[in-house]
Amino acid sequence: MKDKDKEFSKEVPADLCEPAPEEEGQVTAATLQEPAGELEEIKNRFAYLAAEFDNYRKRVGREKDTLVAFGNERLLNAILPFLDNLERAMSQEAGNTAAEGLLAGVRLTYDQFLTELRKFGLERICSEGEKFDPNLHEAIAQVELEGKPGGTVLSEARRGYLLNGRLLRPAQVFVAQERTGEAPGRGEGTDSGIPPGPGN
Repeated sequence: MKDKDKEFSKEVPADLCEPAPEEEGQVTAATLQEPAGELEEIKNRFAYLAAEFDNYRKRVGREKDTLVAFGNERLLNAILPFLDNLERAMSQEAGNTAAEGLLAGVRLTYDQFLTELRKFGLERICSEGEKFDPNLHEAIAQVELEGKPGGTVLSEARRGYLLNGRLLRPAQVFVAQERTGEAPGRGEGTDSGIPPGPGN
């Protein structure tokens, strides 16, 4: 029996009795963690790129909307002097019947022109009787006038316009100035009606 044990031990290779070293391509916990970390990094990069693209898409959409809303600005600025001339023609007093017919035609042309321009977002600024607003008005003179509070727009020299709610051209206006009485002891000089400048 002892001889059989000896023979058996000779037949079994020695490397089967020892634990085998790790083979190439064998999966371990350390090798699994490496791709998981890379996968997480790729997911984070993808989420960042998706957010960047979404922001870009929104910004381009806003720029496109602005371009559509205000793309006609240069064209409308070129047309406004024609509207000014039509308004001047309409403000002339008609003395005879021939001029009244011409004036009616000019008025009709002006109204039709303005109606078409409104379709593109053009709006007139109505200033007369309103409070002076430096965002909409450009004061060309101040006038002392009884019964009008200071800062009230008396009349327009040139009408102002908005394009889709944004200022296209300010209205040039005459503004009421409060009447100032002479203070005691300040009788020097004469009142010219022109308000003193910032340095005076």
